[in-house]
Formats: sequence, C-alpha cells, structure tokens
Amino acid sequence: MAAAGPEPMGYFRAVAIDFDGTLGTDGHVSSDALAAVAEARARGVRVLLVTGRTLGDLQAAFPGAEAHLDAVVAENGAVIWSTAGVRLLHEPVDERLVEALAAEGVTFRRGEVLVACAGVDELAVLGALRRLGLDCQLVRNRAELMVLPAGATKGSGLLEALGDLGLSRHNTIGVGDAENDHSLLSACEVGVAVANAVEALRRHADLVLAEDDGEGVAHLLRGDLLAGRAHLHPRRWRIAVGTTADGRPVRLPASQLNLLVAGGTGEGKSYLAGVIAEQLIRLGYALLVVDPEGDHVGLGMLRGVLVVGGGHPLPPPDEIARLIRNRYTSVVLDLSGLDGPGQASYLAGLPAEIEALRRASGLPQWVVVDEAHHAIGPHGAVMPVYDSSAKGYLLVTWQPQELSADAIAGLDAVVALGSPEPGPDLVDITAAVADMPRSIVAQQLSGPRGRGVLAWRAHPRRAVPFILPMRRTPHLRHEHKYGLAGVAPERRFNFRSSVDELTGAVAGNLGELEAEIGRCDEAVLRHHCPRRDFSRWIAGVFHDPSLATSVGAVERTVTAASPSAVVEAARVGLVGVLQVRTVTVAT
Repeated sequence: MAAAGPEPMGYFRAVAIDFDGTLGTDGHVSSDALAAVAEARARGVRVLLVTGRTLGDLQAAFPGAEAHLDAVVAENGAVIWSTAGVRLLHEPVDERLVEALAAEGVTFRRGEVLVACAGVDELAVLGALRRLGLDCQLVRNRAELMVLPAGATKGSGLLEALGDLGLSRHNTIGVGDAENDHSLLSACEVGVAVANAVEALRRHADLVLAEDDGEGVAHLLRGDLLAGRAHLHPRRWRIAVGTTADGRPVRLPASQLNLLVAGGTGEGKSYLAGVIAEQLIRLGYALLVVDPEGDHVGLGMLRGVLVVGGGHPLPPPDEIARLIRNRYTSVVLDLSGLDGPGQASYLAGLPAEIEALRRASGLPQWVVVDEAHHAIGPHGAVMPVYDSSAKGYLLVTWQPQELSADAIAGLDAVVALGSPEPGPDLVDITAAVADMPRSIVAQQLSGPRGRGVLAWRAHPRRAVPFILPMRRTPHLRHEHKYGLAGVAPERRFNFRSSVDELTGAVAGNLGELEAEIGRCDEAVLRHHCPRRDFSRWIAGVFHDPSLATSVGAVERTVTAASPSAVVEAARVGLVGVLQVRTVTVAT
C-alpha cells in the first residue's frame, strides 16, 4: 500500500537542452520558456544546457544563464560549468592549428578547448589538420564548424555533468535540433527533437515535438512525459525475456513499467528474473535486488554489482542508499542469513530510504523483490512503502494471488512460467493483464517447463509464448539452504524414532539431512519414511518438487514392518539422491 507523502514524480529527473534553435531562437530565450524551466526545477527536475557555444558567447546571448540552470555543458561537451566552477574535460586544441588557420586567413573563434569557424572553411581546416598530424574531429552545427579533441561530444560531456549532479542518463531527456545533437539524444533515456530540427535528427529522435524551439521545449517541460502521466519506451533500451518458437526475441522496455515474474515452485522464476536483471545491469540501469533466499548472489560476478549480507552483517538501510547513489551501482541484498522475523525487521526500515533516494535521483531505476508475496502482501506489507506509480518494480513470486491489491493493479506486464499443470491463480492474473479469455491463456501456459508467456497491458489480446533464454551468471537456487547456514530454527527437521520420542538430531539443510539419514538408527527410518516426512519437509521448506519427488519414491519402499534389508536399501537410496542434489548445487 502506498504511503502518504509527496505527490508522485515522473520517471525523469533531468532534462538536457541544446541552446541555439532549441531553447533559444536567434540567441534569445522567451519568457515562457524560462517560466517552464523554472516550473520544472521547482518540481525537483534538474535542467542542463548543452551547447556548442563557449561560455563567453553563451553569457553574451543569455545573460544570467546560471540563475536558470543547474549546469552548462559548453563547447560541444568539452567544458562544464556548475556551481562548483568551470571544468575542462579535454586538453585545448593544439595552438599550431590556430596559427595555421590565421596564416591562411580563416576566420575563427577560440574557446577554452575548441576552435570554431564557418562550415565553408572545412577543406582548409582538414588540410591544416593533415599537415600538422593532429588528432581532432570536425563537428557540424548547421552552417557552423567546430574543431574538437577526439572523443569530445555533447553526449560525453552530458554524462560527466550528470555524474557531478548524482544523476543517471537513464532518468534524463535530451532535446536538440542540429547535427551535433545526435550524441546528446543517444546519451539519454529519451531523445527529443524540436519541430524545427534538421531532418536527420528528426529521424534519429525518439520523439519529435509539434512546436519549434523554445515553444516546443516549454510544452515538453509542462507535458505528460515529464510529469509521469505518459511513458515513452525507446527501442534502443529493451530487454529480451526469451525467444519465440521460430527464434524471434520477445522483448520488453527496460524502464518505466512494473513487471511480475510468476510461476510454480521450481519452474524458473528466479532464473528468469536473473536473466532480466543481467540485461538491465549491462544496459547501465541501477538495481536493488531484495533476495530472501540467496538466489541472486551470482549477479555479483557482473561489473558494478555489489552483494551484501548472506553470512555477513547487512549494512543499515541508509548505507544501502548511499552505496547506490554514490557509486551508481546495483546492490543485491542477500537476506538468507536472517530468519523470517529478521528479514521482516530489516525490510521495514529499507523502503523509506530507497523511495527517498528514488524521488531525489531516480536511482535505483529498478527494485527487484523475490518472494514478493511476503514483502508486498495483502495484510500489511513488510515493505511499508510501495508506490506502483513510480514504476521500476520487478516482483517475483510463486503466489501472485498473495500480492497486495495495489501491486496487482499497478502491474504493466506479467511473465508467467509454463508447466504441465499451471495454477489457476497464475492463469487468472495473466489473463487479466493480457485482456484475454482465461481458457486461451491456460492453454498457452500448459506444457513442458522452460517456456513462458508474456502478457503486456500496452498490447492487449496479444499474449506471446516464448522459450526461456540462457543466463550468463550462475543461478544459485536457495544456495544457503544447501550450505552450512541452513534454515531458521523453527523450520528445521527434528528426527524421531516414534511419535513421542525425539532423538535429539536436527537438520537445517540438505547436507545435515543426508548425514543424519546415513547414521541414524533404523527405527528413525521406519518412523519417517512411511509418513513421507523427508519429502514433505523438502517440498515445504525448500520448494524443490523434483528432489521431493525423488526422495518420496524411496520413502514409499519402506513400511513399519519392512525387513531390515529393505530399510537399509532405502537408507542407501536416500543418501544417494541427496548427495546428487547437494553436489549439483555446489558446482
């Protein structure tokens, strides 16, 4: 249930705007455009100006610009101004080029880093660069030409400026009009062209505004996209949840939606959530993964991912928020070292810190919650702050019907895992999101494991079956339960020789279960096997139906009256099945 608090913000925390032909018209910024900039900043959105002009030229055309902006990226990405001062991102273009152009009578302007001249002088500039052997690039801006150090672009300069502000490209909109704005638009989550933009940039943009320059910018700043009332999903920021039977990728947007991954126990939910997380991390999104079972610690193999917890004390929630913001990193919270009450206690203090961070910076772009029916349930969520309108929640559960009403209503897409007998609740929620008849969805979900169905509200009546992809990082399913830590005391297995007689032996993981079965008295096996106690414990605590089925098959060979030879054969069989499972997990 969403906590009371400030009005929801949209997804974007920054807008980066070109000056000439975009924010300004003939070097002048209208009062309405300035008012729209002020309104956006008052809502907490940072506004950056990204221009090919030098800071001096900008100041002459736009006096007092610094009072209206959070930062300026000048000289086409080579220079940054902020409240911290001016910073050069590149060495100035070699003075020998300036001398050569002056000798040839080429009119130019010298900036802190770049050299600018008219586009008609391009051949003269190229000739001078070749003669001098300088590593520079030429960048067109309509009729103007800029000479810049190699690698200096509006996009690279913007990334530096965003870093200074503690913001991410994935929460930024870029707006431009000319050839030198291609890198600006590409660097942002959404790239926008004003109506008067050159045709090449219009084709490149994710959105083309209906109005020219400052009027278009004002409309964007006051519009639904920035306010979060509408969402735009560029094709370049997408992930694949699998492939169709004929090999075509089945894709979803990489941001601005809420996603549920659901299916029966042991059918690949955490595995597929890991596939999704890997792709998001590679695209540069920051994730917080709430991992009650230790399933996702393998993500720590990826660059920029920090795993905390497990066998070590968890950092306090405010420290988790600092880690994400200061390092732009993804954090996996391995809660498997805590029992149920311990996890609930830790999670009670975490969401407020994370939601405050998300409001301020947009980080992390994704909050991944495994076993989500525990954390975001209907009877007072363990995670007391959950705002589905903020987007960026990936919920993973085998009990989707146990999610809160807010969580279910806020879903944009469902990835449901197929099985020979899909549960009715899974069919219901998938059919509801897909806006399709329940019978058709049930048919799509029925089949062998390793398959799934994507339902996306944006594409009703088009649920898409797919085959699960391969993961790049290991999926360590419930790793802690097979290791030394084991499960919480109240969930451990207590061995008995009869209904009324405990032996004193206890198993907290499968290794301990295997060891005790190998050495316990024959009476213990005669008591537990006919009752299917071992297989029921494995199914109920570890949610491992395959292993439970194998153990149950051995248990069925034993009755209270079985000869000793049969009981001992069962002992060998049980130990063998458990050894295979624990070795498989360990490797």
